[in-house]
Amino acid sequence: MVVVVANRAVEMRDGASLDFVGQLSRLANNVKTYAHRRRVQSRLESLDDRMLADIGIERADIRAHVWGR
Repeated sequence: MVVVVANRAVEMRDGASLDFVGQLSRLANNVKTYAHRRRVQSRLESLDDRMLADIGIERADIRAHVWGR
């Protein structure tokens, strides 16, 4: 089986190799999502209280809104 990863063909010899590529892809996606959420949290924390109120968020709730907790 041949799989294209980052514009390169990679020959897969068994299902384990393909599973590794899937895990690596999920890890990269998780890192990207984490970095995005950190940027959003930082930007929201830099707003003043009036601006946060305009978008319906209280300063104490920023983390919950960003991380869904």
